[in-house]
Amino acid sequence: MLLRHGVLACLEYLKSGDVAKARAASNPDLAPHVSFVDMGGHGYSVVHVTSDAMETEFVCIPRPIERSGQPDGGALLYRVKVRTPLWERGAAPKLKTHILEGDPRFSV
Repeated sequence: MLLRHGVLACLEYLKSGDVAKARAASNPDLAPHVSFVDMGGHGYSVVHVTSDAMETEFVCIPRPIERSGQPDGGALLYRVKVRTPLWERGAAPKLKTHILEGDPRFSV
């Protein structure tokens, strides 16, 4: 929350426990180039690049303290896809984030 949204957002979350209220208190000038942060995530990312776009899917699982005995690998916290079309030289990429499954809470 701190790296993506700033101190006021963290203080709002501490006070209310409401992630939506905390995001509403986000500082847009903090890190305008950052759209996704997960400092403690476990899992993997899949990157797909074509001639006209780049797409990354982040798959996050709970901390793997013990091996999962389930055939599907166990629980899933969230899946998020971030996509950007090809951008012109000198321009900034325009990222679109889609939450596919679960709740990334503090990462977006």
